Amino acid sequence: MKFLNTSKSNLVGVTQLLIKKLNAKVTAGTIENKLEDHPGYPNLLALSDCLDEWKIEHQVFQIQIDSYDPNDFMFPFLAHTKENTGRLILVEKIIDGTIYYSDELKKNNKMPEENFLFLWDGIVLHAKVTNQSEEKDFFQNRIKYALKKIAFPLLIILGTLILYLLLSLHSFEIAYLILSVTKIAGVIISILLLSQSINSNNPFIQNLCGLTGKSDCNALLKSDAAKVTSWLSWSEVGFFYFAGSLLSLLININTLGILAWLNVFVLPYTIYSISYQYRTKNWCVLCCSVQAILVLEFLLNISFSHFTGTFSNLSLLPISLIIGFLVPLLAWGLIKQSLLNASKIKPLQQQLKKFKYNSDLFKQSLTNQPRYAVPDELKPIILGNRESEQAITIVSNPYCRPCSKAHKTIEDWLKQDENLKVKIIFTNGGTFDDDRSKIVQHMTSLNLYADEEIVETALSEWYGETNKVYNEWAKHYPIKKTEDITDITKRQKEWCELAEINYTPTILVNGYKLPEPYRLDDLKYLLA
Repeated sequence: MKFLNTSKSNLVGVTQLLIKKLNAKVTAGTIENKLEDHPGYPNLLALSDCLDEWKIEHQVFQIQIDSYDPNDFMFPFLAHTKENTGRLILVEKIIDGTIYYSDELKKNNKMPEENFLFLWDGIVLHAKVTNQSEEKDFFQNRIKYALKKIAFPLLIILGTLILYLLLSLHSFEIAYLILSVTKIAGVIISILLLSQSINSNNPFIQNLCGLTGKSDCNALLKSDAAKVTSWLSWSEVGFFYFAGSLLSLLININTLGILAWLNVFVLPYTIYSISYQYRTKNWCVLCCSVQAILVLEFLLNISFSHFTGTFSNLSLLPISLIIGFLVPLLAWGLIKQSLLNASKIKPLQQQLKKFKYNSDLFKQSLTNQPRYAVPDELKPIILGNRESEQAITIVSNPYCRPCSKAHKTIEDWLKQDENLKVKIIFTNGGTFDDDRSKIVQHMTSLNLYADEEIVETALSEWYGETNKVYNEWAKHYPIKKTEDITDITKRQKEWCELAEINYTPTILVNGYKLPEPYRLDDLKYLLA
């Protein structure tokens, strides 16, 4: 039911507005995913790192409010305010003492300048795009997120079409159509109630529940009165009733009479629900809507004399009713736990990130690992800033698929971080008689006798290929075999045995083996 969860955090919503204002090639879905995946979310560090990744130039300023001058600003810019422990707003212009701004809740707001100065804490972020400003795979991502966006409307259209085709199979009267539409309304409201019971922070449903100004749907749905048993709620019973009776009606029109009497048996629930809400002085708009539909059904059944209808094809009625009510029961039974688990995943992920990306805990865990010096005599391939005090060592195998992924991560990281130093050591040394040894010695030779740029290109091309063919690759990077190359690769292989390298890629940080549960991707945040 993710389509109902339309809430956006302040950071995500305002960043999307900023990116749209800048006309940067970054999709809204990527903005949300990247920000929420960042361990520093929801602070400005997460935003700054993401802007760096998208090559959007930006600066953060701390301005003395006493010396504030609106003529010094370049628009638009993000301003950090003190309300609700810190919020961002997108300031679009300042004219004649009026601040024109937008946030995740509303666009095109305005406030007096004195109110802004009272709320503002002086922090400003200004950003601008360049010719390189865009996310990776922008066009593919735009298509992917566009398809996700239209998925729910398309589902509604297909559902409506299927319903029309089912109804067209029957020579029904207007009473049949009206009753079917009523039950469809009941199904929709029941789904909303189920969604609220799973995600109590759903803003769409909160807005519906807040229409009267005196309602608290969440309080009612979480109360004992909303439950039949500890594992079954009245919202679920309502969904089974409406979905089951609708399917039974569509399968066999002759179930009208039995469904009419079933409606009579469920009517006492309306008295129970309304009386409870009256006693607690708390009204749930959705709950009251369900009761109204049940009463409307009863009135329709009386008006169209469904109680006195004939029960033809009696042998098919039990089958129609069993199928009709069993389908929603089984469907909900299959997806309920998955939906409950999904609602817990995101908060749990945020909690785990705070623990995992605690720099003190990481350093303690890292320094508890065995440490191995990576001496210069091993002649590792060195990429990035050779003067950096921190070094990441990758023990790699040229034919290892996870190694290819690791090298791609490093390649992208080097483009973003000028202070990164990476050392590459290979496990496959030895004689010059098989492709594994050949590619290792070839790359080592390039490292010793070719420009660093050529070495980077050769590595990128090799690890970027799906079908790796040494002879084809080697044609583009000719070398001369020397005895010292064989000695170097042998020393690297012996070092790997000494360091007990049992798998590739093995990652070392300043000589320490990277401990579980950390991964190469995590180091971007932990070594920043």
